[in-house]
Formats: sequence, C-alpha cells, structure tokens
Amino acid sequence: MEAPASHPLSDAIVKGAANEQIDIPKVQLKNHTLLPGEGITANVAGKDVHVGNKKLFQRLSLYDALPEDVIVMTEEWAQSGGTTGFISIEGEGILGAYCVADKIRDEAKDAVKALQKMGIEIIMLTGDQRPAAIGIGGQIGLEEHDIKSELLPKDKLTEIGDAVKENATNKKCWKAKRAVMMVGDGVNDAPALALADVSVAMGEGAALAMDTADVTLMDSNLNKLVYTVRMGRRVIRTIIENVLFSLIVKAVVMGFTFAGRASLWAAIATDVGAMLIVTVNGMKLLPTSRKENEHDLAQEIPSV
Repeated sequence: MEAPASHPLSDAIVKGAANEQIDIPKVQLKNHTLLPGEGITANVAGKDVHVGNKKLFQRLSLYDALPEDVIVMTEEWAQSGGTTGFISIEGEGILGAYCVADKIRDEAKDAVKALQKMGIEIIMLTGDQRPAAIGIGGQIGLEEHDIKSELLPKDKLTEIGDAVKENATNKKCWKAKRAVMMVGDGVNDAPALALADVSVAMGEGAALAMDTADVTLMDSNLNKLVYTVRMGRRVIRTIIENVLFSLIVKAVVMGFTFAGRASLWAAIATDVGAMLIVTVNGMKLLPTSRKENEHDLAQEIPSV
C-alpha cells in the first residue's frame, strides 16, 4: 500500500519494514489512490483497504469503533510527538495502528534561528496532529502561535493565499516589499508551493514538489536554504551598489562636461573604468573553493 505512494511518511514506513527485515508478500493493487491530507486507499483481493491518519477513519466512521485502550495508546503516541495512523480492511474494520516520529535534522534549529535573525517570520504548516506538531516545533525554536497543524492541502493553500493577499493589500511604494516563501517536500505541498511568491523544494522530496517549486535544493540540508537566502540578498545589494556607482560616475562626467573641462578620451576612459569596477564588484559573488564556502556558511550560521 505504501510503496507506490510518493510521500515522506510512506517512504519512512517502507524503509522501517525493510530495516526490520519483514517479508512483505506481493499483492496486486487496484485503484490505488492518494487521499490528500488523509492517507491512501486501494482495492486488494476484492476488498477496499485504507491506510491513513485519524481524520480519515473518523470520516469513514471507523475510529469510534476502536477499543478504548487502543485509542488511549495512540493518543499517548501523539502526545509524545509521533504521527499516528491506522489500517483497515473492508468488512473487518481497523486492524492495526502505527506511529512514525519525525527525526529533526541536526541543522534545523540553527537554520531556523539564522532565518529569524535575518528578520524572516517562520510559520510551520503541517498535517500532523497538534501534539506532534507542537513537540517538533518546540524543539526547533518555534512558539505555539507559529505552528499550524492538522492542515489539509487546501488549508495550506488557504494559509499561503491569505498571506500573499495580505502583503499585496498592505503594499506601500515607500516600504520594502514583503514576500511569502514556501518550503516543502511533499505532494500535498505542491499547490501551496505554486501560489507562494517564492517556493523552495527539498532535494529529497516528492517529484511533484520539485517540479512546482521555483528553487530546488540539491539535497535536504537546511543550511543551504539559509545560504540561498543570504546569497539572494547579497545579489540584490551588489546590483544596487553597481547601479548607484554607475549613476554617480555618469553624473560626475556630465558635470565636468557642462563645465567645459571634460574631453572625449576622458569620458571614454571613465566609462570603461566604471564598467571594469562594476564587473569586479559583481565577481565577488562567484564561488571560490568548496572548502572556503563551507567555512563561510559555518560562520554565517550561529551555533546554539
């Protein structure tokens, strides 16, 4: 059921089974369908099988039929920061439950802190249950009001859409433009990625997310996201420096020309000199050695 699904959670379950050396029998799946924000379903040997979260089985009116001790156990899993799910077979109800816990990347907390230090407001949008979302968000330095959980793909789309509209409504010609950047890796993130002003997909995520995003990181190292934002700001700053320098040089030459103290060759030399200076200034953005880049990146990202 999970193997054909292109979702990080499905991939984790498949890898977990492989690590446990579980012998998975080959079965023929018919009508294998992804249920956005809920799970997956397929027909196996003439019976409908569902695998997904609590929301899915509440919609199917199967969750309330679970024994009380199973409900308590799965709620304890959720309270400990895990993402819980269930599997059911048509005519037999829910037959199993599982818990998958997100492994926080080593660099996640430092990356969040670095982005916040740059004045970027970070909001966590997730389909996980509230306890699990708060547990993960708290470990990377997010407050509860910055964590929005139990979201369907359409809910993520609404959140991003509202933020984009708010920025457009509050746009002032004398204020710097605010933009919404969406970072995601799953199939369910694709609609929100398409709507954001700038979208970034993680390199180890779903193919649909990478196809939709404006930028795709080569892997899922969050330090590279910080580096990308910093590089973008350096590019903008360099462009402004070059434009201002060119305008100032032109103004000075025009001033000398109107004063009758400029010659043609002096104007040509000034123009070529300004062009060379602008070119050299732009070359500071070029990468040097990989070792130096890694050193610069480590210096830019503070340790906690």
